[in-house]
Amino acid sequence: MKLYELTDAYQNLLEAIEDEEQEVNLADTLESIEEAIDNKVENIAKLIKTMDAQAKVLKEEEARLSARRKMLEARMDGLKRYTFSTLEQAGLTKVKGAIFTVGIRNNRPSVVVDESELPAEFLIPQPPKPDKQRLYELLKDGQVITGARLEASHSLSIR
Repeated sequence: MKLYELTDAYQNLLEAIEDEEQEVNLADTLESIEEAIDNKVENIAKLIKTMDAQAKVLKEEEARLSARRKMLEARMDGLKRYTFSTLEQAGLTKVKGAIFTVGIRNNRPSVVVDESELPAEFLIPQPPKPDKQRLYELLKDGQVITGARLEASHSLSIR
């Protein structure tokens, strides 16, 4: 095989590896490239180093994007809290705009549990934890259970 053919073969192999839709049998593909064993090993090492460098760049990009996502989520949560607070202070439960309707809705009451006071019958074994679904149903039906209560909350709805 001529040098330019080898270069093309390895470049095609690298592109095939990067193409997620194309299935590549590395062993067969490498076997099909005819050259001396020492040159082949050297070129495989270059291929590995190239892939390693690309993986490092992708990992850094993942970290950068993750940090950006977390920042956007924090800003979004801040805007939701601000909007919720503004609507509450204004005594409004719904605002209709040209594109969105923003409103305060009542969430399903959540079960708040003090495990130190909760009877063992409401603990789910291995590992012990409160059976919140059962507690919810009983509390909703009006039963009084030491260590558990229903607590209503609100959230912002954007439709």
